[in-house]
Amino acid sequence: MRKLAGSLLITLLLGCSQTAVQPPAPIGTPDIQALNGQQVATYLNTLYGRQFPNCNKSDSRPAFLCSGVTLRVTVRDSAGQYKVWDPSPASVKSGGVSYSYLRQDANFGRLAWGYGNGYILYPLLEQPSGKLNLQVLCSYPMDAWTWNRSSTSVCGPAPQYPNVSRACHLAGVFTGEQAKTAWDASYENKNLRQCGFDVRDERNHLAGPAFYQSLRAKSLLGTTGFSEQNEIVIRTWAAGQANAMPIMAFFFIAGGTNAGLADAQYNQRDFYNSTNPKIVVPIIRLTPAASAAAPASFTYSAADQAVAQ
Repeated sequence: MRKLAGSLLITLLLGCSQTAVQPPAPIGTPDIQALNGQQVATYLNTLYGRQFPNCNKSDSRPAFLCSGVTLRVTVRDSAGQYKVWDPSPASVKSGGVSYSYLRQDANFGRLAWGYGNGYILYPLLEQPSGKLNLQVLCSYPMDAWTWNRSSTSVCGPAPQYPNVSRACHLAGVFTGEQAKTAWDASYENKNLRQCGFDVRDERNHLAGPAFYQSLRAKSLLGTTGFSEQNEIVIRTWAAGQANAMPIMAFFFIAGGTNAGLADAQYNQRDFYNSTNPKIVVPIIRLTPAASAAAPASFTYSAADQAVAQ
C-alpha cells in the first residue's frame, strides 16, 4: 500500500494535487528537499483543510498519506539518551511511537499532556525523496492511554478490557457511529476501553475506511471529541537517522508568552547540527482551533527561527 516506486509515486501525487502546493525544491543535494518556511505554513493549512476520505480515491490508501497534519509533542530528554525525533526507550520496547492527527474535520483544541511544542511529519505520498517510509499501525479517536495497553504492542488491548479495547474490527466496531456508541456506553476509563482502528498496510482496502471512520468518530463525539487529541501509532524505526526523518516543521503553540518557542528553537538547532548535509527545518506557529467548528492555523515568522534558511 505504501511501498511505492518512483513512477507510481508521481502518479499518486498528481491524484492528490487538487489543493497541493508545488513539490519541494532541492536545497543541497538531489536527494534532500525542503519547502521554505512560508511555503510550509501554506502547505500545512492546505493539508489541514483536505477532508479526504482516502488518497487518490483508493480505499487501500488511507487519508493520512496525503492529508491532515501528523504531529508529535516533544520534551527534551534530560539524560541526553535520545533526540526528540528518535523513538524513546519506551517506544523501542512497545514497537510504536504515538502521534496526533489534526484535520479540519477532526479538530482538537489541546495537545497531548498540554505541551506547547513538537514536530510535524510530511504525509508519506508527498514527502521528499530519500526519507523513511514511516508506517501507521492504528488510529484511536481519542487519547488511548497506550502506555497502559499491551506490553508487546501499543495497538493491543488493555489487560483490564481485553475484548472491547482490542482492534475495532475484532471488537465489532466498524463505523464512527459504533465507536461513539461504545465510548458513550463506557462507564469508566473511557480512553483505555477504546478500540483502535487497524490501518496497517496488510489490511489493504480495509485500511482507508478504518482510518476515515476513526476521524468520523472524533467528530461525532462533538465537544468531548474536541476536548483532547486523538492518537495514531507509528511503527518504531531505528534511531540515528536524522537526515532520513521526514520532518516538515518544528512547531510551537502561539499565544500568551509563546512558551514553547524556546524548545522549538533548541530542536531546530539540534536537528540542523545532527544532519549532514545540513537540513534547516522551519519553525511554525500553530494556533489551535477555538471550537470544533473553528479552524486551526499555521503561520511562519522569520523572527522565530534559530537557524536561517
